[in-house]
Amino acid sequence: MPRTAWNKKLTPEIERVIIDQYQSGLTAREVLKSVPFKTPKTVYDVLAKHAIPKRRPHGRVDYKSYNEAVFANIDTPAKAYWLGILLTDGYVSDTRKGCEPQIGLQMIDRELLEEFKSFLGSDNPVLRIEKRSDQRHTMYRVTVFSRRMATDLARFGVIPRKTSSTYLPVLPRSLMPHLIRGIFDGDGTASHRRDGGVILGYCGTERLVAEVRMWLICSLGISDNRMHRNGNTVFVQWSHRSDVETIARYLYRNADVYLERKFKLIREYL
Repeated sequence: MPRTAWNKKLTPEIERVIIDQYQSGLTAREVLKSVPFKTPKTVYDVLAKHAIPKRRPHGRVDYKSYNEAVFANIDTPAKAYWLGILLTDGYVSDTRKGCEPQIGLQMIDRELLEEFKSFLGSDNPVLRIEKRSDQRHTMYRVTVFSRRMATDLARFGVIPRKTSSTYLPVLPRSLMPHLIRGIFDGDGTASHRRDGGVILGYCGTERLVAEVRMWLICSLGISDNRMHRNGNTVFVQWSHRSDVETIARYLYRNADVYLERKFKLIREYL
């Protein structure tokens, strides 16, 4: 939110921004980057006014509403789906010495982040990240701090600086469609062809795309399409109607949570 739009008086709008950003995991000094004040005391005064507990030293909080053990065992379709989302659009940050790791999910789709927040049982707000140029999108972010959750996610490849090492975890076969749907909603592609058909595929790091491709080919018997490269990104796509139908039915059969804008493109194939 632009500073020029505010004067240097605490208003309900500014107080809401301070509370939302602090509760999302930002420090008091980080919050100051978004409001027209210079000292952390202003942030703490607002928190005290609204009875918002301050975090303890080293990134710990007085109260955690969310379920830190939610990824201890991936045994439900919802857990498998959100693991797929975190493999693509999630992150784990351990850069602040002595602090609990931060687990975050950042996307352009606020509605899906609200569902993720509900899945975690978190009271943390969905934080709006303003776009910095016309070429970028407004983003939304949900974060929590948890060493337990970071440790559990690491077993499935969701680790700090995971870009080059992301792989496809192997879950029980009944949960794999939900995991791969989560990966599709994070790094999948869906678009219309000129003739009205749909092109469906995956893009991202080489290992993850290669393993998703092989899983779909071996499990579903779809066409053995090649991967292509664009710089550091690789992608694979299917456009034959029979392939698209087979993949779409595999991904969305018994699906309770999914990204609506991608689902709209391929629901005619279900």
